[in-house]
Amino acid sequence: MFYFLSKVLFYVLMPLSITLLILVWAVFTKNIKRKNKLLKIGIIMVFVFGNDFLVNEGFLLWEIPPTSPESITEPYDVGIVLTGGMISNKEGTPQEIFVDKTADRFIQPLRLYKQGKIKKILITGGNTDLTVIRNDVSDENLKTAQLLEELGVKKSDLILETKARNTRENAIYTAEILQKNPQLGTKYLLFTSAFHQRRSIGCFEKARLTVTPFSTAFKSKARTFTFNSLIIPSEAGYYEGYHLIHEILGYCVYKVLGYC
Repeated sequence: MFYFLSKVLFYVLMPLSITLLILVWAVFTKNIKRKNKLLKIGIIMVFVFGNDFLVNEGFLLWEIPPTSPESITEPYDVGIVLTGGMISNKEGTPQEIFVDKTADRFIQPLRLYKQGKIKKILITGGNTDLTVIRNDVSDENLKTAQLLEELGVKKSDLILETKARNTRENAIYTAEILQKNPQLGTKYLLFTSAFHQRRSIGCFEKARLTVTPFSTAFKSKARTFTFNSLIIPSEAGYYEGYHLIHEILGYCVYKVLGYC
């Protein structure tokens, strides 16, 4: 229920939706003063929310910075991987495995595993039943594990948690597994998208599990001061801004509810 309400709330508040509503209102209102004011606001919103430079600055401020593998001098016992967008659901190819936009979430732990810097990999995340809102790959967890095994990870070094439907449950169910299996160790490295790390860390701390973040799948880029990025609005700016505001809103809601 919470996931559904948060999604609906966000889509209502999405910057592009607000901008379009304001511009449509400006077109149909008969009050000249209101029309001029709404047009100005709408145009400003187009240039602000669609500005690649400003959106990138937002991500640079929000994302947890990258960790250098060289800074890891002692191996971690378990690398915890949060699912979501790692595997693509292709029609008519249920047996095949295609990676998706957040594949970096499992590529980085694979690298560290190969370097001997993490001993085991725990993949957490099941599918949500809200298929109207989100089109999940229901076996993303299993397919990620299969791919990691094919790439050289021992099956005995893979741990699957398949019940979690959101970040809070990722933390709760992962904590249950690790606390029931003390032989797995106590040093944990947390892999998720950089912009999602703040909420994830908070949830794991609430679950009384101390983790070290290892950010992946960065949306921020090196600063560029080109004419296009500074002046010209783009659909990419709106698209990425959508994810930034969605995550900040999700973090705030989790804080209010005491989840992180």
